[in-house]
Amino acid sequence: MASRKKMLVVGARGITGHEGGVEKFAEEFCKRASEIIDVEATCLRHDDRAPTSVRVHVTGTFGFGKTDKILYYMKAAWLCLTGRYDYVFLLGINSAVLSLFTRLNPRRRPVVTVRSGSIDYLLPKWGRLAKRYFRFSEKTMRFADHVIAVSPSIQRHLSKKAIDATLVRNGITRDKGEVETQRVGALAVGRITSQKNYSVLVEAASVLGSTPVTIVGGPDKTNEIDVLTSDIVRRGLVNLRMEGALNRQEVYERLRQAAVFVNCSIHEGMSNSVLEAIQCGAPVLLSDIDANRDLQLPDVHYFDPNDGTQLADLIEQAMLDPESFTVNRNLFPDWDEVVETILAKIGVSNDNDIHPAHNHEPSNVAAA
Repeated sequence: MASRKKMLVVGARGITGHEGGVEKFAEEFCKRASEIIDVEATCLRHDDRAPTSVRVHVTGTFGFGKTDKILYYMKAAWLCLTGRYDYVFLLGINSAVLSLFTRLNPRRRPVVTVRSGSIDYLLPKWGRLAKRYFRFSEKTMRFADHVIAVSPSIQRHLSKKAIDATLVRNGITRDKGEVETQRVGALAVGRITSQKNYSVLVEAASVLGSTPVTIVGGPDKTNEIDVLTSDIVRRGLVNLRMEGALNRQEVYERLRQAAVFVNCSIHEGMSNSVLEAIQCGAPVLLSDIDANRDLQLPDVHYFDPNDGTQLADLIEQAMLDPESFTVNRNLFPDWDEVVETILAKIGVSNDNDIHPAHNHEPSNVAAA
């Protein structure tokens, strides 16, 4: 009997228990793909909650500037150079440069796929050197066998760079969670970063007065959380609460209880938290940016990301008329379909279909 083929997945800090869109995707992808091929993944730290079917390469970490992944990419480059893999799956623009290392592997030439989920060099938090690296890394996508774009706007961006990409959006989980009939307040979910633009939600909270507003998400390596906290204190807001990072099931619980979900980002790829809000039946309000427009929702869902007064008005409208702001989740693919599509594109095949994973026991992972 022939041995199963092997895949290396690079780009996520972890595949269980971490915030971030890449980490959410890696969790959903690895647990499904590992049912038909051997999957190995690079992670910053060991995590006992990771699926036993996935072999984890712990890389270690040390802080350097605004990244904690220097050792991570050194280990990943070594694996790409020396490992016997049939497939290498690189998650994110910053991982794409590893496609060059796979070309130099004297032992085996794997099929290389890059998934682009964000145009990172557009973010103001990165310095000139980092942005140059990201631009160079993006160009190396041309050495990959396949490129996947997570949203139409990213696909169009790559097309302008003469990079042919296949569109495969993020998915939702079609669970059977109970829908709450008593929903309260506004909720935002995501790491505390400048691109999440929570300052406009703080402004909206000051207009709303007594309406509860909650932000779920841990801080990044910048001082953004200090800036927000100072603004909240300066305004004397008692209706805005920052809960920090929560595990996935707690996030779902908050989403089922929220009267309205708000994504106020100025930069996104394809937000998993938006899809999770739709999955949980929460009315949604989205900043009017390309990534959120890619969802192709009616205009009523969108607001100017620089206008806290408009956002406050829409929050009040959504609380009064939630049905007008609720999205049919059947419009979006589930994670089984997403993973099957990607594996088919890469060329992974099996005599049997991928076993549906939506009945897996939900794992405790942090907010995306």
